[in-house]
Amino acid sequence: MSFYTERPDQTRRVNECLPHDGQDTATTDLGLIYAVEAPRLRRYFRSRLRSADDASDLVQEAFARLVGAMAKEVPQRPVAYLQRIARNLLFNRTKRMEARVMRFHVSFDDGYEHAIRPDQTDRLELADVMRIYRRALSELSDKTRQAFLLHRVEELTYKEIGERLGLSIPTVQYHVARALAHIDAALEQK
Repeated sequence: MSFYTERPDQTRRVNECLPHDGQDTATTDLGLIYAVEAPRLRRYFRSRLRSADDASDLVQEAFARLVGAMAKEVPQRPVAYLQRIARNLLFNRTKRMEARVMRFHVSFDDGYEHAIRPDQTDRLELADVMRIYRRALSELSDKTRQAFLLHRVEELTYKEIGERLGLSIPTVQYHVARALAHIDAALEQK
């Protein structure tokens, strides 16, 4: 699957306009690359991230890295190189977030352990998120809350939850989806 599905003709034209094999990088038209590729990158990142600001930051970071690489040697296919940079940025960001989240575990009032990040700012942010999470959980009906906690915390299947609560599988799915939507909306308002 290609990085972009649209307008390969523009990508080909951008690559053809760029110098190769030791030509002066000062003549490289980064403006053309940016004009064509920045909107694509922004859509690519936005489709994989929640925040448009994060997407814009990653677009800037990708171009900064491309410019740094081009200062040393112009890649033979700069657009493909930029796409690789973008994928690596997204991958590295995901890995960093996972590593931070998985360092420590703390028990909260709901009786379950939750991962937290170690520094003070992150702990304050986590406390705020957990406050919103607990409030959102308390706003759910008993059945919805039970189905959600059994699915997400105890990692039971829909069938197991249905047997435990006396519900059909579609009803369990409904309750879990409803809980997720409610919690997600509460966290988005943060």
